[in-house]
Amino acid sequence: MDAFARCPHHARVRVLPHIKRLDECFGDFLVRVTCPCGTSRHIEPQALARIARRSVTLAALSTRMRCSNCGKKVTEVVAVARPRVRAT
Repeated sequence: MDAFARCPHHARVRVLPHIKRLDECFGDFLVRVTCPCGTSRHIEPQALARIARRSVTLAALSTRMRCSNCGKKVTEVVAVARPRVRAT
């Protein structure tokens, strides 16, 4: 289990291992960035495409990113499914 799944106040999201680049699946996913300090962020792929480029791989993106909390290089960059809104 990863650090994001252990946090009780976050909803569990499904990791999409088949997505390797930002321009796959029409950008209908979120990118989860996790740092060793425990900080985790969800970022829109369109925002990352403006910084890097649309055809960049998630592995190449992980070498360029740093944590906004501690400044260390991030350890995990994965694509996750968008959380669904459940009607009550």
